[in-house]
Amino acid sequence: MNTHQKAAMEFIDDVYNLAYWMTGNEASTGMLVSQVYLNTPGQTSAEDLFKLFRKHYLNAFGQSTAFNASDVMFIEDGDVAKAVLNLPSDFKLVVLLSDVLELTHTEISHIIEKPIDTVRSWIHWGRKLLGKEIAERASAN
Repeated sequence: MNTHQKAAMEFIDDVYNLAYWMTGNEASTGMLVSQVYLNTPGQTSAEDLFKLFRKHYLNAFGQSTAFNASDVMFIEDGDVAKAVLNLPSDFKLVVLLSDVLELTHTEISHIIEKPIDTVRSWIHWGRKLLGKEIAERASAN
């Protein structure tokens, strides 16, 4: 993703997709995207936009990992999404930025304002936790 200055609306699909993955429902997604865009200047970089997204997400949802997955009976494509929702917020954010939006570790480091080694560690542990949960869901079926 090119992080040069662009019209903020050019990133709306990425922001919406990230918000949906982070929140798991359309109502919260719409609220979060609205909050981000209400506080975004007309021209911005992807990095600044996702920093603002992170700030609004943490203000609205904190580090909550609660999700009711009691109705999961077997692994389907949607179960992967449910497993993503169970990740701690920062792990979930860096995994999605890396794997879904294909941002570099350096870009993610700037967005979350943490050292690149922290980003790499969080991506590693996020993926590991995700794999563990998916494996547990598969063995339960």
